Amino acid sequence: MYENRITFFIDILGFRNIISQTENDNKLAQGIFSVLDSMKGENITNEVFLEINETEDAKKEIEEIKKVQALFSKALIGESSIQITHFSDSIVLSIGLENDMNAMSLIEYVGRLIYRLWKDFKILIRGGVSVDKLVHIENGPLFGPAMVNAYDFETHLSVYPRIVLDDTVFNIVHNSPSFKSVKDLFIAFSGTKEVNGKEISIKRGLEINLATSFKHYMNSHFTFHPEKQKEVQEVINSSVEHLEEKKSEISSERIKEKYQYLIDQIRGQKLEK
Repeated sequence: MYENRITFFIDILGFRNIISQTENDNKLAQGIFSVLDSMKGENITNEVFLEINETEDAKKEIEEIKKVQALFSKALIGESSIQITHFSDSIVLSIGLENDMNAMSLIEYVGRLIYRLWKDFKILIRGGVSVDKLVHIENGPLFGPAMVNAYDFETHLSVYPRIVLDDTVFNIVHNSPSFKSVKDLFIAFSGTKEVNGKEISIKRGLEINLATSFKHYMNSHFTFHPEKQKEVQEVINSSVEHLEEKKSEISSERIKEKYQYLIDQIRGQKLEK
């Protein structure tokens, strides 16, 4: 029954406040619904290998490319390989490890999700990623060591708005032939915490955050078109100011520290094409 799967446990930060805002902002409610509703196995399968962002003068040019994309991704990973479960403010994504392209493609998709949620809604996420045994049926059972590990990493090690990936994922990423094309998406991570006598540890892992997502976008095929380059650069340029503003509105020093972490990360990355 169990199979080895790379498993993401993702928490949408500030979800209670977001829900409160949607009561009086139908456009926000519709937008968030559209993003979450689009996160279905089949839809993600169509996206994971390559995202081409359409601009008005490029739509005809890339229409056929996108059709080929969808066929290519399905041929490589299969329509049912990706599974997703939503509950409350949490999302679980997993994919089998038939080949390392599966893992790399889903990791890159999550990097794009970080960017998209921030660009459109100023939503931040936090998460943990593990490779281990899992049963994951969309709209069905979800259990196994991979789920427990990913949850523990998100809850106890991630701390800041970032996604931390365990040692096994590190090995998959660094041994993948496609690593060079996605290396900007990652920085090194390690952390250990003892919880109720249990050591939760990532000794040689990786991290993805908003700043690394920006850097990946700026140095990848996603910004092949000048309009897309301009969009991403504008998002980057406004992000520190927005994070500083959000930080100034908060009294909790613990939460202020989390915003400051991202501000420092964005300022510390070279984020120009």
